[in-house]
Amino acid sequence: MKFDTIIIGGGLSGLTCGIALAKKGKKAAVVCGGQSSLHFNSGSFDLIGYNDGKEVDDPAQAASQLPTSHPYAKVKDLEALAKEAKALLNEAGIGTQGDCHKNHYRLSPIGKLIPAWLTMDGLFTVANAEEIKGKKICLANITGFLDFPVPYVANGLSAHGAEVTLRTVTTPLLEHARQSPSEMRATNIANYLANDNNVKEVAEKLKAAVPAGTDLLLLPAVLGVANDHAAKLLQDSLPVETRFVATMPPSVPGVRVQTLLRQYFQGLGGTLIPNNTVVKGELDGKRLKKVYTDKLCETPLEADNFVLAAGSFLGGGLTSNYEGVREPILGLDVDADADRTKWPSYDLYDKQPYQSYGVKTGDGLLATKDGQTLDNVYAIGSILSGNDPRMATSTGIDLLTALAVASTL
Repeated sequence: MKFDTIIIGGGLSGLTCGIALAKKGKKAAVVCGGQSSLHFNSGSFDLIGYNDGKEVDDPAQAASQLPTSHPYAKVKDLEALAKEAKALLNEAGIGTQGDCHKNHYRLSPIGKLIPAWLTMDGLFTVANAEEIKGKKICLANITGFLDFPVPYVANGLSAHGAEVTLRTVTTPLLEHARQSPSEMRATNIANYLANDNNVKEVAEKLKAAVPAGTDLLLLPAVLGVANDHAAKLLQDSLPVETRFVATMPPSVPGVRVQTLLRQYFQGLGGTLIPNNTVVKGELDGKRLKKVYTDKLCETPLEADNFVLAAGSFLGGGLTSNYEGVREPILGLDVDADADRTKWPSYDLYDKQPYQSYGVKTGDGLLATKDGQTLDNVYAIGSILSGNDPRMATSTGIDLLTALAVASTL
């Protein structure tokens, strides 16, 4: 099978790059081994949330001033790419609120306000903590659903001056699901509530439970794996302003992002090759000619260009043993300390050096091997070296480096 570009990895960076290429009429394929880290995504996207331990107000400005070792330093016109990323998400059906020059705050599953660049429509956000002060907030959960730690969320809201009341609701259908603990996960509940009548039944229960005078109703984000129809239906069925808060993984907003990006990519004519892990490649000098997967065996995938978007250690894009850190497909050059004792910091709250390890790249995010820049192999997303996850830049790196590479192909 021959393509213009093969993208190795089907997470946020891989799908974004594939969509951008397909929009240009390129014949693109995304090869993905399984679930991506989007299943952990909160429904928000970060450009940069923290710098030197302090919250960032203007993420575009802060990102443009990072050192040359950071992936953002390898993309041109960061602000234009940020606007393009928001537009692409919207085209895929992922409506977001936010601006690259002003972070807002999302509410984490443990009740902490976290700065964010973009957040999916329907999820709870505030411009600042002062918006919460004095608000009467009803925090409602589904009976028996443990992946929404209500006490932590309530304490977090109360600490910012909100008056919080707690409620639980259930329906016969949800009680049936409760009989099996494995069914009381966010994505499973979303499947139960994909039917309009079931959503309306939950709405009636909530109407009876919410105290009079409530300013805001907050619910766990357990509606809408494939789209936001069920979430909007519930909001429209309730007499009080209603917003959702992401739960512990699996995250319904994150799965929805993956689902909608995949659908958009395939709708544009892109080829998705799921459940295949790329295991090796065939180089001819400084050009990669073809790659092989574990399922297709000796049938190669050929392309003019290749984009490595396989993620860091979590996604298998990097591996390690007692001898060192390596990129397993092509043996690309990796930024990593040769002294294994220096990989971690033994203070849990310090920067962990290994989290910044990744593939080395030259101009245009072209990967290097044995000190030489390859002609047609690019690296994007979290496989790149120089990221510090404590800064909350990972999803921004995914989106912006994907679009930067796609613009050159």
